[in-house]
This record gives sequence, C-alpha cells and structure tokens, in this order.
Amino acid sequence: MEKRLFLAVFLSIAFLFAWGAIAPRLFPQLAKRPEEPAAVAGRPVTTEPPAVATSEPAPRAPSPAPAAERAPSPTVTPVAGEWVMPVTIESSIYSATFTNRGAQLTSFRLLRYPERKGGEPVDLVSPRNPDRFDFPFAIVSGDRRVNELVNGSVYRIERSEVSGARVVRFAWAGEGITVEKTFRFTRDQYLFGFEIRMSTPDEIPYRIVIGPGLRRILPEEEDNQFVATGVGMVQIGGDLETIQRQKAAEFTRFEGTPEFVGLQDNYFLAVLKPRRGTEPTLRAVELPPGADGGEPRRELYAGLNAVRGEVSGDAYFGPKEAGLLDRYGLENTLQFGVFGFIARLLLAALLWINTWTHNYGWAIIVLTAIIKILLYPLQHKSMVSMKKMQLVQPKMNAIKERYKKARTDPEQRQKMNTEMMKLYKQEGINPASGCVPLLLQLPILWAFYTLLSRAIELRGAPWILWIADLSVKDPYYITPILMTATMFIQQWLTPTTADPMQRRIFLAMPVVFGWLFKEFPSGLVLYWLVQNILSIVQQMITNRYWHARPATEEKGA
Repeated sequence: MEKRLFLAVFLSIAFLFAWGAIAPRLFPQLAKRPEEPAAVAGRPVTTEPPAVATSEPAPRAPSPAPAAERAPSPTVTPVAGEWVMPVTIESSIYSATFTNRGAQLTSFRLLRYPERKGGEPVDLVSPRNPDRFDFPFAIVSGDRRVNELVNGSVYRIERSEVSGARVVRFAWAGEGITVEKTFRFTRDQYLFGFEIRMSTPDEIPYRIVIGPGLRRILPEEEDNQFVATGVGMVQIGGDLETIQRQKAAEFTRFEGTPEFVGLQDNYFLAVLKPRRGTEPTLRAVELPPGADGGEPRRELYAGLNAVRGEVSGDAYFGPKEAGLLDRYGLENTLQFGVFGFIARLLLAALLWINTWTHNYGWAIIVLTAIIKILLYPLQHKSMVSMKKMQLVQPKMNAIKERYKKARTDPEQRQKMNTEMMKLYKQEGINPASGCVPLLLQLPILWAFYTLLSRAIELRGAPWILWIADLSVKDPYYITPILMTATMFIQQWLTPTTADPMQRRIFLAMPVVFGWLFKEFPSGLVLYWLVQNILSIVQQMITNRYWHARPATEEKGA
C-alpha cells in the first residue's frame, strides 16, 4: 500500500513538472488554411526591413454598400500635421504615448508594475526602431501604396475633454484618402475607446492591428518554462481560443463576431473589443535580429477587420488583475488550468489574508495552516489507519504465507483477498483511506502552482531575506533543501508496513522531489514546506497520544 501510495505521489509531481513545461504547446488551434497573400506593406520603404510582411492576405471585403456611400470623390482637401510629435496621456496608473506619424500607439507604460524589482515600468508596446510604422493601431490593407500613405504620413492633432474623458483625434487626408483616428481615455482606467475611419476611392477593405508581440521579453524569461509570452487569443461566443506564437499559422482568420482579440502573457494583455460585428485575425511574422532590440523570433499581430470603412470599440492594455478582468468581461484570460476554480478561491483567500499580514509569504503560511486544519480529520484518520496496518502486519504476512504456493491459482488468490478484507474489517482498517488526503492535496498543489506563476498580485511579491519574489524560484535553493529535509523526517515518522529495503528506497525519494521542486516558484515550495512541517507535528502528536486497541474493544467501549 505504501509503495503504491508513494509511487502515486511521485508520478503526480512528475506529471506536474512535465505539464508545466509542455502545456503551453498543447492548445489546439482554430486556424484555417492560410489564404493566398496579396501584396501589402505595413510602412514606407526605409533602410530597415518592415515588421509587417510585405505580402499579407487582404482583409475580407464587407458587404457592398449603396453607390452613394461606396464612391467618395477622389479629390479631397488635404489635411496633415506640420511636424512629427508625440502625444502623451498621463494618469496615476499608466502613461500612454502616441505619435502623429501614422497616429499609432508607441508606448503604454504601466506605472505600478516594474519590469523587474526597482526597474523601469513595464511597457506593453514591444520595443522597436522608431522609424517603423507597425505600432498598435496601424492600418493594414491589400494596397501597398495606401499602407505607405496612412501609416507614414503626419496627422493633424486635436485634443479635447468630453464628460471628463480626454479625447485625442488624429486626422489626415490626401490623394483621395481620408483617415480619422479617435481615442478616448477615462481617467485612471486601463480600458480606453477607439474609433477609426478610412475612406478611399475604391473602399479598400482594411484591418487595424496591435503587436507584434507584447512588451519586451527579459533575458531571464526567454527560457523560463513558466513564462508564456506573446500568446494570441480570440474569444467568440464565450469560448476563448489561445494560439502559441511559436506554432501559429502565418495567417489565421476566424469566423464570427469576437468579444475580443489580442495578445497576452502570464501577467499582462492587450486586447481589442469591437463594438459591432467584425472579424478577428492573427498574423505571425518572423522578426529579424535587432528589429525589436533582441534575437530573431516569431511574433504575432492581432487585428480587427473594418466594416464599411470603420472599426471601433474598446482597448485594454493592462495587468491581468482578477477584479479588473471580471469588470471588463476578460475573466477567461486569467487561465489557471483544470483546477482554475480552486486557484481562484485560493487567490481570493490570499488577497484577504494579505490585508492582515501585508506580506504574501506569511499569507501563504497562514492559508496553508487553514488548509491543514480543514483536512485534519481526513489526514488523522489516514494516519491512524496506517498505524493499524502496521500493527496487523504479522497477521497479513501469515495470510500471504499460507497462499504463497498458490500465486498462479486465481481461486486461491481470491480466497486470500477475501481473508485480507475480512481482517481489515475486523480491525477497523480502510486500506484506501491513505489515498484520500493525497487526492485532495494534489488539486490544491496544482492550483497553487498555476496561481503563483500567473497571478499578477503575487508577481514580485517578497517574503523575507533572500526571497524577493514568490513567483520565481528560490535563487539559493534554501527552501527546496529545507523541503527535502522535512520530507525525510516525515517519511521516517510515517508508519509503514514495507520491508527494510523498501523503506530505504522510500527514504531516498525526497531527493527526487527536491530536485523537481528546485525550479518551481518559491511560493509553491514554501507551501509544500509548511505542509511538511505541520504534517510532522501532526504525526508526532498522533504517535504520542494514539493507543492501539482491537476493533472489538472499540466497539464495546
């Protein structure tokens, strides 16, 4: 029994480790076969290769409009700005900067979230050469010349304030084309409105895009199995589809009206939420070396097709805070895996406990103690059952010895099993009781694992001394070593019916667990360490105060 139980724990933890490494690559795609590309450019010709591929499937044309709407005059009054200049919208939580060259978003800095402890604020617009014209809210059509004009021209800027919201309007017109881009910011809200209109003589279909990628990938994140960067996502009909950038099709078009389309990583996201029917797209590109300040890699653009020359809605560039995502209908992007409901409960509990402890490390310890108290009756029953198993081991061995020569006889094996079950019943032993606490612990362990690697509330949260971030591994491996030591002690104190050789094997297993946990978030190791310590205390109390009595005496008492 102990051998099977310990093997189950080992396999479960090994699965947890392996799943964390491969899960981001296992999501199915809704991608259709890429359509034949048509010539298109994302910016005017410069000395640097464009980030938007020079050939891309043209946006799907909308339903034909009446002739009076469909054919504007090729002669329009020119509208343009005088020089290139930035437009910055400041608030207490973000700083957004646009450029009037192409009327695009060049920076969206989250003032409350540094890239690393003590560093610069996270910028959700990935870095690139400022001469490029593929920043968020760029226009992409099937006409190269149109793209060069609307993304490379200098727009006129108009600022105003309407009902407490700051409004920035960009306008440009020339060569029969008119473009208006309007952005509306409500103070201290990450969600902001956008409205983009483009009119051309032939009513060329187009889309607006955000990307490529999401924020700058730090060196320590590039090979981190717990960090998923630049993941594309589309939600249609309440179902969220995620697409990994490394394996995304070159061009993916989705049928149906989306609730939102965008890009995300573990802690941040940028999405477009259309106000009326349109189609979402995802476009994969191979960024050349130095295009965004880093190594060459595959990244995604997310886009919305315009309908009759217009695309409008709301954009969210911000953190994946549970409260904010629930408020804006983005709760599905907070993906905690198969035990997500448990992770959400644990997160809510940690947030509440942290209002008292003001330290998430101590909050984890308090929550672990609460979980231990709730599971105490089951765990106590399991320990008592194992001690009873240890006491009746001679009787079990005697039964096995009687049937030793009949191992291949099914009928004799059945009789042996019947006698064993009769013995269990007589002694008041449930052989499966030891597995119940384990089955309850594994979902909690998995929920903590996903919580600590995806909850932005715990990102950068320190505990004490050397633990500066509970969401990353212990830099000195002190907590994994302590966890391994406590597992040795716990295994030594646990009653067992195994022979001496098996017991020595079991005592070596904590080393394997310690090796697996050394790369896990330190908050998860802290949880398991505290669980071990509390289990040791519980086992010592049980060993001291529990006195075995035959089942017949217990019934007569």
